[in-house]
Amino acid sequence: MDLKKIFVLAVAVVAAFFLLSGCARMAQPPEEIRKAGSQSGDGSAEGSSSNPAIPAPEFTLNSLDGREVSPSDFWGKVVVLNFWATWCDPCRAEMPNLERAYQAYKDKNVELVGISMDTDTQLVESFVKEVGVTYTILLDPSNQVASDYAIRAIPTTYIVDEEGMIVGSEIGQLAES
Repeated sequence: MDLKKIFVLAVAVVAAFFLLSGCARMAQPPEEIRKAGSQSGDGSAEGSSSNPAIPAPEFTLNSLDGREVSPSDFWGKVVVLNFWATWCDPCRAEMPNLERAYQAYKDKNVELVGISMDTDTQLVESFVKEVGVTYTILLDPSNQVASDYAIRAIPTTYIVDEEGMIVGSEIGQLAES
């Protein structure tokens, strides 16, 4: 086998790995966001005294129902921001768990906001209906907000406290608790 064929095969294997994993790698996060919160590895996210909270980047995105939504709309509540896409298998797998968590905590000063990185709004609408998601879904087709939040893989979830400070994060599928 010549060198060109080996190189093409290696590229194909690496590309297949990323496609089959259901997750896309993004840019390395800025230092201040990367340090905010600590990844516990058990599906939970907690702030850490060695990793101080930082302000959550502000944005405005359209929701599936056509409203303009910003994080400041939820100040006074704990906000769980979950970045996801319909083509991401771990994202799809965690959605029913997120919906159950939303139902359990929506009356306890907690807001769950899903931020879809899909470009096809109809696909997002269909999936959300299929799964029965009732929490707010925002659309980030340009991935600008994902970039602002330094998303490097999905699903990624941030915890934002009542004052708009990022206090925790988790990269990967959240475990059901």
